[in-house]
Amino acid sequence: MKSLKYIIGILMFAFVSCSEEEFVPNETLLGLGGDVQTSSEVDQWIYENLTKPYNIDVKYKWDQAELDKNKTLVPIKEELVVPVMKMIKKIWIEPYVKLAGTSFICQLAPKRYVLVGSPSYNASGTYTAGEAEGGRKITIYRLNWYDESGDKAEFLDLVQSIVKTVHHEFAHIMHQTIMYPIEYKSITPEGYLSAWNNTTDAEAIKLGFISTYARSTPNEDFVEMIARIAVYGPEWWEARVAQAAAMYADPAQNVGMTYNPAEVLRLKESYVINYLKDVWGINFYDQEGEKGLVSMVQDAINEIVNGNADN
Repeated sequence: MKSLKYIIGILMFAFVSCSEEEFVPNETLLGLGGDVQTSSEVDQWIYENLTKPYNIDVKYKWDQAELDKNKTLVPIKEELVVPVMKMIKKIWIEPYVKLAGTSFICQLAPKRYVLVGSPSYNASGTYTAGEAEGGRKITIYRLNWYDESGDKAEFLDLVQSIVKTVHHEFAHIMHQTIMYPIEYKSITPEGYLSAWNNTTDAEAIKLGFISTYARSTPNEDFVEMIARIAVYGPEWWEARVAQAAAMYADPAQNVGMTYNPAEVLRLKESYVINYLKDVWGINFYDQEGEKGLVSMVQDAINEIVNGNADN
């Protein structure tokens, strides 16, 4: 009887052992946790040029946890990671380092960039080019469209779209660290509305706003002023102001207008200039032969788009 129990026990153990041995995890699955990925040349470039000097991490390998699970997205092509981050470094980091120092960027810069290859399409048919989370992480989409050798106008549009998001979010971090004068919020208080996306650029300019999104809140208004003037340049800005002045001077368009929107835009511009100078010691425009933020950003964009940027 004991022998029979012993034989049955051996058979049961053998059955269980065989069952366990048949389950072999697929060791090639990455991104599920526990896997070890070796450092590549891209990782080394990121470390030497962004992480080590500025404490900025760049995440380009696929991680669904970093993204909206309800969106269909694809990773950035690995060969585009360094060109994209070189561009961002040149157009965003380097101008601020020259004007305010490395410690300024180390203190305020978002600590993580997440790079995505495809656009983030919305239900409305539009797509999101970039977004930020509390000043700590910036996610940038449609980066697989990044083509330095393609159509120059399309490339310029993409570069401006990317760096406008970066400059916009960085301006938020600045005012969240030290607030701009509260009086700014009283310049056009009746122009802010939650349904800003249902308005036009012309309507925004007529009310003294640089963009439709600037109408969403005073904070967005303030950072849109910094980002758009820096990225699109003085000529674009002057055309905006001139358009506002023309609207005010035209009897067919100025019905109901109680103030000159061109003067309002100039007033907002003065707040931006004074804030950056008084709080951070940064010249927005050129001063006494020294280039300011706008000129430095414009020079960097031109170098990137025309293929003259340093490697």
